[in-house]
Amino acid sequence: MLQLNGDQMAQVQALQLQRDAQSLVAVLGQAWPEVAKQLQARWPAFVDVALARGRAIGLGSVADLARYASLCCLWGASFETRPRFEWAAALAADPALSPALRLHQLTHRSREELVRRAAKAVPGGEALTPAGFDKALAAVEAGLAHAARGRSIFLDQPPAPRPQACDLAALTFAVSEPKGLQAYRAQDGRWPRADLPAWAPAPETLSAPLAEPRVVPVLSRPAGAGASARLQLVVAAHASCGAQHPEVVQASHAGRLAWRGADTARLSLPLHAPPAPPVDPRQGPAGIGHGQPPDEQTVTVSSCGIRDAGAPLGHLGLTMHVHAATQRLVEVRHGAAHALAWPAEAAPPAAPAPAAATTACHLEADGQAEPAAAWLQAWQGLQPQARDGLEKLFNAWSRQTAGTSARMAAELSPLVGQAGAAWGWQREPDGTVALRVQAAIDFTALVLDLHLSGELDWAGSRARVSLRVQGRQDWRSQLDLRGSAGLDDAKLAWKHPFTLQVDAIATGEPALLSAGPLAEALRGAVVGSCGLRPRPDGRGHAWFYRLAVEPVHVCLQRQDPVVGHQRQRRELIPALTLIDWSAG
Repeated sequence: MLQLNGDQMAQVQALQLQRDAQSLVAVLGQAWPEVAKQLQARWPAFVDVALARGRAIGLGSVADLARYASLCCLWGASFETRPRFEWAAALAADPALSPALRLHQLTHRSREELVRRAAKAVPGGEALTPAGFDKALAAVEAGLAHAARGRSIFLDQPPAPRPQACDLAALTFAVSEPKGLQAYRAQDGRWPRADLPAWAPAPETLSAPLAEPRVVPVLSRPAGAGASARLQLVVAAHASCGAQHPEVVQASHAGRLAWRGADTARLSLPLHAPPAPPVDPRQGPAGIGHGQPPDEQTVTVSSCGIRDAGAPLGHLGLTMHVHAATQRLVEVRHGAAHALAWPAEAAPPAAPAPAAATTACHLEADGQAEPAAAWLQAWQGLQPQARDGLEKLFNAWSRQTAGTSARMAAELSPLVGQAGAAWGWQREPDGTVALRVQAAIDFTALVLDLHLSGELDWAGSRARVSLRVQGRQDWRSQLDLRGSAGLDDAKLAWKHPFTLQVDAIATGEPALLSAGPLAEALRGAVVGSCGLRPRPDGRGHAWFYRLAVEPVHVCLQRQDPVVGHQRQRRELIPALTLIDWSAG
């Protein structure tokens, strides 16, 4: 197969243009024999001037140049620059018209001028009649077709036919959303579903070019999930070139559909929401406040954009942002943990009820349950993670105390209570579509009573040391947000310092141990935070909980009658992370 590069193609096209231009002398001479006979030897030069003027007003194809030269045969070369042809000058200089449209309107106006003059002409005169003008134009079209068949380098590229009026008059549209859309509403600790207000906007008519794209937000359901929204269209044509126009094209995630001609007069187009992505059972659905991005669907109504007079409408386009009307809900209940003590007694008590018995997590979408195993498993792992953190704390404490004196009693319950959250795209009173997020949080974020005791040894001197920290944090909040950005503020933080007590133990040594003053930064505390934070994958928010111990120090003072007063700073507990948890 022969392939031409860019330079070769340009040379071929230049040769084609030169050959066709030479042919126009004969074509126009046959269509306008009286003009060619009158000009005689000046005829080729007249055609060249007409073609040059046609290129000056933006015409490019040989066929359009020939049609413009026909008008020059009627009115004279460069007629639009001469007096009494102000109408032609206005059309040639109108920036709203394309070169092809200028030529069409110049031709149409020329014929109207001939009709007007024919009405005033004396019977039997020699002035060109509208019928004679039509005959000349037809002869030009026939001559162009003959020249193309006989001399064209590309035999499969005949000249484009002379354009005819084809344009839109107006487009009327309205969106009808499905009935029966519902959303979750918090009510006395429950989340019943309530009907959303119906949205039925009045039809809108477009009869002028749009300065900016027309974007229409839509609520709908995915295909196969019930009734979906529909776009009602009424297309009025100003003129039509035939069965190809007007043309309506709808493009969506599902593909592309087209209607042409009389089929476009009235249409009812389904606007299906994008299908929900499959849920990975290992991770569960998207997080709290995640709004599935809308499907951008376009509906384009087009024509040739040719009018006999005036600026054409050409084509009109609508962009629909189709949001899934799916509403989601998550409900969580989480119980308190039992008090624990270390080291374990020789005969341990009966095992407490497992966390699963006091933990529940329920997910649903539009009243239908969704896989919640991954979220439930994460919530069931919060209390075991707290126990593991306390175990780590006791081991660190045991390393700092003398012998087997270390003891720890702990009550640690994170996120005790219940919470619910619902979210989904909903219609706002002003007609926009926004992601609405509601949440009702009723948690005791922290119940903490931690007591550590043991003995410290320094050169034979001993002291009994006791550390204690207590705290309680409530997290109760009601949220009603437009958009998920406000969820970043749904969080809580706290800090509970340790209290320290050191008592000397009589061991027979003359030196005694006591505690000295210590800077605030060295006394240590239990710090934590909880709330909602964006998921790493960007799909909504997840619950999180973090609890840590800041390093705890003690300033020991040893009063020895022989050596004198001694001071020593000792770390009792290093920096530890007790809980670093997330769910959803």
